[in-house]
Amino acid sequence: MAKAIEQLLVLQACDQEIRRLRKEMNDIPLRRQQIESRLNAHQEGLVQADHALLEAKTSIKRLEGEIEEARRQIQKYRDQQLQIKSNEEYKALEKEVAGVQQAVRRLEDQELAAMEAVEAAQAAVAARREALAKEKERVDSEVRAFMERSAGLEGDTRRREEERKTLAATVDAAWLGRYERIFAKQRDAAIALVEHGTCGCCHMKLSPAQIVDARKPDTLTSCAFCGRMLYLVP
Repeated sequence: MAKAIEQLLVLQACDQEIRRLRKEMNDIPLRRQQIESRLNAHQEGLVQADHALLEAKTSIKRLEGEIEEARRQIQKYRDQQLQIKSNEEYKALEKEVAGVQQAVRRLEDQELAAMEAVEAAQAAVAARREALAKEKERVDSEVRAFMERSAGLEGDTRRREEERKTLAATVDAAWLGRYERIFAKQRDAAIALVEHGTCGCCHMKLSPAQIVDARKPDTLTSCAFCGRMLYLVP
């Protein structure tokens, strides 16, 4: 194997690690956003629970007002009864009173149901608040871990980049330039091992001439299909 290829394989391992570190570092904001979205879901749940509680309390106030109005209406009928002398008119008012009283009973039943709804809504709000507090603790802990990891990744990346400079300085300029152009275009590797007559990366069958050239230590040979630099292990 050519010394330049050996040097490039070491450089490639370093470049692959730098690429991995950068990807992980670039993924951190998205992963943090995904974690914080869990907290947003809990906050939205609390908002909905608060809204349900407000609606239940509003319903009670509305029913209280309707009940109070109905009772005033009953009192008005009672006052009118004191002023009339006709038995038929008295009975007619009594019928009106009975109707309003029946309406009051229905409203009171609704008020009782609304009170129970308020109790249930209050319990739901309390549960949502507790769940939100626990989720916030988890999210804060995970975010801190991500920030610590981000700082570590930055340090690891800088060290690897310094290491790369040292490695690159030892490689022949022509071979290095070719390698860097290929590595920039490929997602995995710029150098491929010839295996069973095929390119070890794209797995296409190579011509006999390419295989022969790959054996030559001083020849820069590329795969005709993917363009990666080829090498053979003696």
